[in-house]
Amino acid sequence: MTLEPTYGYFQLRGKVVGMMSDKAYTEGDSGTWNRIQFGVKVSSNSIVYVELMGSKQDRVKMYKKIGKRVDKDDSITIPWSDRYSEKFSSYRNSFNIRLNINENKEMSLLPYDSIKNIHENLSDGMIVLVKGSLQIDEYQNKIQEKFVIKELYDCESSDDSYSNKEAFFNQEIVYLSANNGKIQSKLIYRKHGDIEIVPYEFSVKDNDLINYFIENIQSNSTLRVHGVIKQYVPIEFVDGYEVITGSAVKELVITGGSTNSIVQSRYSNEDLEDNRIIGSPFEEEKYDEKVNQWGF
Repeated sequence: MTLEPTYGYFQLRGKVVGMMSDKAYTEGDSGTWNRIQFGVKVSSNSIVYVELMGSKQDRVKMYKKIGKRVDKDDSITIPWSDRYSEKFSSYRNSFNIRLNINENKEMSLLPYDSIKNIHENLSDGMIVLVKGSLQIDEYQNKIQEKFVIKELYDCESSDDSYSNKEAFFNQEIVYLSANNGKIQSKLIYRKHGDIEIVPYEFSVKDNDLINYFIENIQSNSTLRVHGVIKQYVPIEFVDGYEVITGSAVKELVITGGSTNSIVQSRYSNEDLEDNRIIGSPFEEEKYDEKVNQWGF
């Protein structure tokens, strides 16, 4: 069976930190590429780092606009210098980043230009809403999560209580098993034109939800789950002072999913060792309505 990519998304709301760091903005010696990285503080002891990379190109491929989407069958290739020309305004690049962080002006820019705009206009202390792609891959035998910016908005707020904090994810998975508060899964990505299958362990704090998976979802089924992003340092107050009481916690906690997304026993064990894939791992998808307390 042909493997199809899984898709992951995230949404964060919190206070910007780390823009003063030397590592926040970097670029190549020739200026052909750049990168931005900063933290979104979603609570007093929790920071999630987001990033974006961009590059200059001689020519840019643009697609015909159809509302908020593009027509992949109607494309043109134009010089880099014409990327924002009015004569091509009915086309856009499918990887454009949506920004609104400067004087309430919304823009749609290529990643390279978006990074420069963020570097010039974003500062520590701003309250922002960030949406993007959750990309989980394996590098040097270590699993890592990347939160890649697709949308960035200034929330025009300075509420230190973070009463509107958000740190959510939504991910399609290949379900393997569930036990001891953990869900074992595999994620499917395209990387440099080849397939990459990444094993990943999610956390679940609700025993009833774990039992739901065990009793209702068969191994090698695909489904879409959602939950909260947990990246924090355990802290306790001792004699009025904050004291770190353990090592950093970094996990994705599943709180529910969509029953309409379930495809039981979609793949065999042999399929998940194959190298076939179709589609793009970052295409937009429609979300299903919840039907029970976990969304199933």
